Amino acid sequence: RLDVRVLANTTSGVKIAVSLSLLQYAEKLMSYICGLSAFSAGESSFGNMKVGMSEVAALALRGGSTGEERSTPSSVAAYSELSEAQQRSILYLATNLLQSVRDTLSTPASRRIVRKSKGDDADLCLRLWNELMQTHTSTLRAQHAKLADGHHMNSTEKKFWDAAPIATGDCLDSLQNLLPVPHFLASVSSILTDDDEDTTSYIHKKKIIKLLADRVAEVSYDSPEASLFLEMVPDLVAQVNIDQSTAADGEDSVSSIRRTIVMKQGALIAIESFVRSLYPLAENGKLAANAAAVFLPALASVTKLLDNTASSWIKANGNDGSEVASGVVDAQCQLLSSSSLCVSTLVTTLKARCLPQLPTIIKPLVTSLKSVNALLEDWNDQAASTGQLLQLSILKTLQAIAETMPQFLLPYLPLVFSDNALPSRSLRQGYEQGDHSIRTAVVQVETALATKVQVRQLIPALSQALSRNLRSEDSVNWQEACSIINVMNIAVESSQRSDLSPIIGKIFNGLVMAYGYEGDDTSRPKMLLNANKCLLSLVMKLSEAQLRPLYARLREWRGDIEDETEGGSIRRYAFWSLSAELSKSLRSIFLPCLTSVLTDVIDELEIAVSLLCQRTKKADGSKRRRVEETDGSVEDMDRMKSLQPLLLCLESALKADAHEGGDWTRGDDNQRYNMILNHLGKLLLAQVPKEIPLLSDLTPKEQASTSAYQQLVQGVGTLEHGNVVGCLTALAAAAGNEQLWKPLNFAVLEACGHKRSEVRKAGISCLLFIIETIGEEYMVLLPECLPVISELLEDDEEIAAMAKDCVRQGEELLGESLEDSLR
Repeated sequence: RLDVRVLANTTSGVKIAVSLSLLQYAEKLMSYICGLSAFSAGESSFGNMKVGMSEVAALALRGGSTGEERSTPSSVAAYSELSEAQQRSILYLATNLLQSVRDTLSTPASRRIVRKSKGDDADLCLRLWNELMQTHTSTLRAQHAKLADGHHMNSTEKKFWDAAPIATGDCLDSLQNLLPVPHFLASVSSILTDDDEDTTSYIHKKKIIKLLADRVAEVSYDSPEASLFLEMVPDLVAQVNIDQSTAADGEDSVSSIRRTIVMKQGALIAIESFVRSLYPLAENGKLAANAAAVFLPALASVTKLLDNTASSWIKANGNDGSEVASGVVDAQCQLLSSSSLCVSTLVTTLKARCLPQLPTIIKPLVTSLKSVNALLEDWNDQAASTGQLLQLSILKTLQAIAETMPQFLLPYLPLVFSDNALPSRSLRQGYEQGDHSIRTAVVQVETALATKVQVRQLIPALSQALSRNLRSEDSVNWQEACSIINVMNIAVESSQRSDLSPIIGKIFNGLVMAYGYEGDDTSRPKMLLNANKCLLSLVMKLSEAQLRPLYARLREWRGDIEDETEGGSIRRYAFWSLSAELSKSLRSIFLPCLTSVLTDVIDELEIAVSLLCQRTKKADGSKRRRVEETDGSVEDMDRMKSLQPLLLCLESALKADAHEGGDWTRGDDNQRYNMILNHLGKLLLAQVPKEIPLLSDLTPKEQASTSAYQQLVQGVGTLEHGNVVGCLTALAAAAGNEQLWKPLNFAVLEACGHKRSEVRKAGISCLLFIIETIGEEYMVLLPECLPVISELLEDDEEIAAMAKDCVRQGEELLGESLEDSLR
């Protein structure tokens, strides 16, 4: 191996000159290895070394012999004709040459020489750098050719072609950061403006653009070198503007187009690096003006590329790719992603200066987003990776625009929130990989739009988009509607009351359309959840004086309780659902609103009693009038949908009133209490059909083993969704005195003595909850309860266990044993 220590003791000029000569030897040797050249007898020496390449090769093959045995150039055969040992010697020589160059350039002395070189030394360093670029390009091209041709390589060849690009790449990375900026940029400009379009030039330019992007990242915008780097931007823009439609036909055309696209992507990435490094942090000043004068034309070119690429890609997808090779379509998609990201960086940096280009930015972005969203619904996970990258890049650009120029987005909001655009479900139902980042990006875009765009501009656009979605003659995409409502909710949450007052009507119109949505059991609860969340955000911004007329408008929209049409049932269910949400969140503030619909509450309970219960004559000689079972069928289950949210609304209101002393419950001389109790007591004895629609927290397996009665009346799995026992417990807590507790206790004990075990179970669980909630004050009624509890102690295991809990609670509250009273 060549000894680097010899070079360490030479002058600076010799170090660089020798490295250059060694590099030239290595390049010629690799050309020989690839079979691209041969060593002729008349070959002359070159460079600073006075030995011809054929002599060096012969030295590697036969050693340092003398006389007649010494190899001559003519005696060196083609590489493919050499023996395996001779090939190994040639490869070893080439490896040592490259490593010697790398080791020489890695020494502190050489690095210092390159950094401080001037005049002839600087020119020599530049020649070395250009030669390194050429060698690295040739190495990569040879490596790719070996792999593409399926050439069989032994282990030594494989190691060589793995190590050679790494060695030349290390030299380049080391040297390009040390080379004086003027010489480096002059060489880069010369390479980029070269019109040669062969493969070598392509690889050369691709590498030089990457090196340029790496170098500019270390430059400060206020450094002397910044102006020199700014002068390179037009050369990068020229790469962006290359026409890729003039290639030849056939496979060469596809290869040429893909190479052009890769060059454009490299130039776009470099432009991003230039913008981040060279644009001043302060908007005003001469430096900012100079940088803007350079980057605004770049923005125009990138925007034009974005528009053209989007059109080509969308057209190719519309033809199912039949007229364009699939490789080109994928490359166009990647170019579209790169151009979107470059636009995002330019918009973030240049801000309002980008306004003239805004129409030609947003329209291709959103149309491309709609196209890729539609495609991803049918693609598999593997094919979706490129599409997901495009989604992410477009979303990032939309976020940048929303954060920098929100006041100019009004004309484009209908397009942004159109079908299959930003609200698309494919952005929220991603694939196994990348779906989280896409959903995060969607949230960021929606938040930027909702918080930056003026709410008086955004809400009407959202309301119109929601109306178009829900009134579409095609099948309604409820996921998109929920997305639009979510943006509306964020906008309301982030706004001031004074900003919302003029547009309450717009919000109301949008929400009632969502409340009137006629979906299935999967979509409708989610639509209601989003609508209720938005309504609650709006109500939290309003005063009590504004809340009551809004609630009155909702009641008017709901219509008549007796409306038995499907639309009427849906509106009733939605109304009581939103009322339950308001009741839970507003607590006692909601009580005046509930008062305004109290007659509706009683009517709803009466309908439930009429459908689930019926009075019969005395049976089995009993003196007690019982509410007996129906035949288990309900004429119209849709009429019963609203019962559960009504119970939840009433329960929340009663709990809030109990906390305030119970004055609302005892209002109208206890008539309000008695009306509610009368109907709830009857529902304790109801026969609930299994077909009744109910919300619960039970798993499918648990739901299969739990009756509808247990869920609606007893509250199994429905504590957060509304049930009769929970409502009765809250009513008892709000009543607050023995006089009102007596009829309630009678209704509970009647259920405890019912012939149906599920009713007895609901009755004893209700009694247990009341005792636990009210505590010692309720013990005045315990003597009336003990005979029934005594009977239940001998019932089935679950009922007996709850009866024992009642006894235990009573003993703890009274401080004495109840054993004698139970005999």
